[in-house]
Amino acid sequence: MKFFKFILPHLAIAMLLGLIVLMILDGRNPLMNFLTGSAAKTYMLIMCVICITVIAGYVRENNK
Repeated sequence: MKFFKFILPHLAIAMLLGLIVLMILDGRNPLMNFLTGSAAKTYMLIMCVICITVIAGYVRENNK
């Protein structure tokens, strides 16, 4: 369980930074359609699941 407590926040930060880069690139060059493809939608879905998991873990830990 310590592995997940360590790796999930770091994974969330790394994926969030990647999403920020995609958003900046999409804003600079909207014709490339970085955020409209199926890969970007899958990436955002995985990012949401990881963030919800991290937040739920921290809420559960703080309630104990």
